[in-house]
Amino acid sequence: MFDTTFLILAAILLGGALLSGFLKARARDRCLRHFAGYHVTLERTDGRLVWGEMVLYPNALELVYRSDVQDEHHVETSYVLYKEEYPQIQAIYRYCDELGSEQWAKRARDLEESFHPGLGLRLRRRVRNVFNLAIESAGQAIGILVGQVHSSSSRGITSSGEDYLNALSQNLVGYVGTSYDPLLERYVGTRVVVEVTEGDVVYEHVGILKDYTADFLEILDVHYPNRSTVQIRAEDCCEEQRLRVVREGDVLHVANVGEQSLLLQHLRVGGEAKPLNAVLDTNDILDLHLDSAAGSQDAELVVKIVRHLDWIVPRSHAVIRHKAERYDPDQVFDIGFVLKLDRHRGDEERYLHLLERDPEDAISAVALGQLLFQRGAFDGAEHWFRHALARRQNLPDGGKLAERQLRYIRHKRAGRPAA
Repeated sequence: MFDTTFLILAAILLGGALLSGFLKARARDRCLRHFAGYHVTLERTDGRLVWGEMVLYPNALELVYRSDVQDEHHVETSYVLYKEEYPQIQAIYRYCDELGSEQWAKRARDLEESFHPGLGLRLRRRVRNVFNLAIESAGQAIGILVGQVHSSSSRGITSSGEDYLNALSQNLVGYVGTSYDPLLERYVGTRVVVEVTEGDVVYEHVGILKDYTADFLEILDVHYPNRSTVQIRAEDCCEEQRLRVVREGDVLHVANVGEQSLLLQHLRVGGEAKPLNAVLDTNDILDLHLDSAAGSQDAELVVKIVRHLDWIVPRSHAVIRHKAERYDPDQVFDIGFVLKLDRHRGDEERYLHLLERDPEDAISAVALGQLLFQRGAFDGAEHWFRHALARRQNLPDGGKLAERQLRYIRHKRAGRPAA
């Protein structure tokens, strides 16, 4: 009698290969597709930054430079990251202040649709979710059917054929580019708190969840504190990154000329770094006094500058942790929670020693409070922030950062027990 199992197997192979090939040729991650055509900055997990206009392909993304880059051997016009290298992505940023008028209008429509999706958008999303679930089920069904054919066939299936069929069923799921998540589906279009791991530190950011796929989260309307360094030369005046600095002898006159607050983290002169931890609000002016020994040495000011951006982050190191009712500006300079608790033990001991020698050293008290806050020791952090506020006249910002961190501690305690 004619063995029909091979006809079934051939139909599975032909149909599955056609469907898999069709999906493979068209598959582009949906979150990445939303940023295609925009000028973006790609940050790799090794800290390298690359920027350009994103062009998306099924197997790669390309960042086209605005101007050619010349190195020792050739001229570069773009940067290509292949799909196999996507795990090297730390984040992709789309800065709102770099958008043209047309792109800004398109983004505004996307934001409105995320907050208030119409009937058509909701229906399309539901149909897509049903289709994705059907594809996943089809992949599982192929695996089951192969097992039945294999067990019922008198001739059996070769090991290479079985491997191919298993890969085919996995590809049918993988090429869809999304996983239906009922929890995230409820949060689409709402403001959420995203926990992002960078190295051994976990940071929290607030934004609107626009979409998600199997690999990425797309978050809009994020106020993100970018770290920046301002170089200051002797008797010089510079203005960059919304900060104006005028140097007169051993005094730095620092002014915030932007529309949002800044955080002055450190001042470096020579090889020595002095902690500042000072908040500078719009139009604030702060005078920083250098040591007389600094002379005419160049100085370096390390600041965190809040930028308004949209964000794509890999789900491998980002999770939606909370629903957020609103953006809280007091939390925008969140310094993150360390995963390795011994990371700053030496610094903590150094600041404790400084405070034993000089209890009026409010700057060291704030720095110590920050380190304790990072590892979740909220009781100790609160003690030193209050210690600093009792001596606010010795703080460059008059205690603004310490007050904000105390409010943030109350917020964190409301969500979980204090350490």
